[in-house]
Amino acid sequence: MRWQPLDTLTLRASYGEGFRAPGLDILTQKPSFSAEPVNDPVSCVENGAPSTCSLQVDTYYIANPDLSSEQSTQYSVGAVWDPLEWLDMSVDYYSIEVEDSISAISAQDIINSDLRPDLYGPIPPGLSITRGVSGAIREITAGYANQGTITTTGVDFRANTNFDFGNWGELRNQLTVSYIREYEVDDQRGSVIDYAGRIGSPDLRASLYNTWTFGDFTAGWNVNYIDGQANPGGATDVGGYATNDVQLSWKAPWNATMTIGATNVGDRYPELVGFDGRPWNFYLYDAYGRTTYFRYTQTF
Repeated sequence: MRWQPLDTLTLRASYGEGFRAPGLDILTQKPSFSAEPVNDPVSCVENGAPSTCSLQVDTYYIANPDLSSEQSTQYSVGAVWDPLEWLDMSVDYYSIEVEDSISAISAQDIINSDLRPDLYGPIPPGLSITRGVSGAIREITAGYANQGTITTTGVDFRANTNFDFGNWGELRNQLTVSYIREYEVDDQRGSVIDYAGRIGSPDLRASLYNTWTFGDFTAGWNVNYIDGQANPGGATDVGGYATNDVQLSWKAPWNATMTIGATNVGDRYPELVGFDGRPWNFYLYDAYGRTTYFRYTQTF
């Protein structure tokens, strides 16, 4: 839906429902075996070890026959404002709800659900654990399953400017800001956790792109920012992270463009705060440091 009450103002809204089927790699996954390291107090005690011991159990990863599609509902409202010839802005509020979210269920997840279904919920349909007469684990069947509901809301903002300095060239800027107001996960165990602002889910991300064009030359300077994140239960929170990228391009008279540049010119590295089994969150950051490059493009 779109409504333009003023020449400089446009209001917009949308609503939609959808689904996401499991990927073919999940549906057609061949059964595979792994000796997974886990903690199972029952098996530990049965083997004469402390209840906190770590042991390996036979685990079979399968394509879960009971896996179904995710169902989603989303809506958004926003506005686009062009108050000046050199300035335009937009802001949008969104809300997304995903039911039966598809998650990878590990061997440890299944053990937790088997021992404490009141705390961790029941073992998802299609997956299982087999114990011997003594209670020790014989094998586990793990894989993907539908679990809980994800609800996220937030605001996206964008501003563009364009300044023409005549003989001194043209300057363009674009600022984009994404703010996650909430990222709640209902795990169907009576527990709702808001992950917005927690490690792995920064509640604020921003980018500023600056481009100056002067004749056949174009210079660029980009700033990227990821907000800090709380680390509940961990010794160290994650601080804010900003990088700067620069580049210079020249349009040659033989229909070619040559570009030199560098990403992360400040040689900034992510903080060593463990995430998902790695020493840093590789979903958000990289550890390449400063990277220089040269690019040649020829048009025929």
